[in-house]
Amino acid sequence: MLEREVIGIDHGNRNMKTVHTDFSSAISKLEVRPDNLENVLEFQGQCFKIGEGAPELETVDKTQNMNYYHLTLAALAKELQYRGKNEALVRIGAALPPRRYGLQKNDFKKYLLQSKKLNFRYEGRNYHVEIENAHIFMQGHVIVLLHQEELMGECVLCDMGGGTNDIMGLIDGKPTGQLFIDKNAALTCINHIREVVEAKTGESISTYALEKFMVNGDYDCSDAYRNIIQGELKQYAEQIYLILKKFGYNLDLTKIVFAGGGSTAIQHFGRNEGKKVLFYSDIHENAKGCEMAVRSILKEIAKKRAGA
Repeated sequence: MLEREVIGIDHGNRNMKTVHTDFSSAISKLEVRPDNLENVLEFQGQCFKIGEGAPELETVDKTQNMNYYHLTLAALAKELQYRGKNEALVRIGAALPPRRYGLQKNDFKKYLLQSKKLNFRYEGRNYHVEIENAHIFMQGHVIVLLHQEELMGECVLCDMGGGTNDIMGLIDGKPTGQLFIDKNAALTCINHIREVVEAKTGESISTYALEKFMVNGDYDCSDAYRNIIQGELKQYAEQIYLILKKFGYNLDLTKIVFAGGGSTAIQHFGRNEGKKVLFYSDIHENAKGCEMAVRSILKEIAKKRAGA
């Protein structure tokens, strides 16, 4: 009998995340099975290279093709490998952006449940997974579950991903119904800075270097590049605060919560003094929140059965 595993997956535009793993959302089909099976998914007679390179565009509807399904299999394999398993009865917890949650949650659930019994190989290792169910939650709101005590009062949550910044109003940890999507997210920021660097220096700069600037606040390079990049990131952080203000939030009175991978740019380069700002920059937060939410559902099911 298979043991149940609850696995939260954040299907990001730039990166896939589980509680313990993360990898690029880039995927490409291979014409032949390679000798080197590192990051290779084998499923239904086809081979796919996972995580090579970095996506440059947002995927609005993740059910439009099989890419995110195959990325889901890779995420299950990576998380199960971390847990020392290669077979399990899995309950998936996944999340969608707030403004797309109502429209897409049913289709995304069907997409993840299209096959209940799965046999595939990842990096040459066999996996057998039976999908017990898939629960779809609202991105950002599942992060709130992890930090409820800190989020009492009036708050605005800005979940900064690769393709969008998802903005949600909260009162005492509960959504107010104010939901906004801002396209000026990490991918847009990185692509803009690459253009500026090339225009000013005549040289290109890698996405890797810019991500390190955003995450760590600096990178090993000359001052000529450092000054340009840090200046652009300061402007970007100021733009994010102006967007929150445009949506009607008083930046002096409202508790501002930045989450997601892009939040480190605000943490390092924003004018945060004098504001009530919290940073949840762990990129695994949505996946952790999804797992917590699924486990809460399982507890409620167990209570009802015990009382029946």
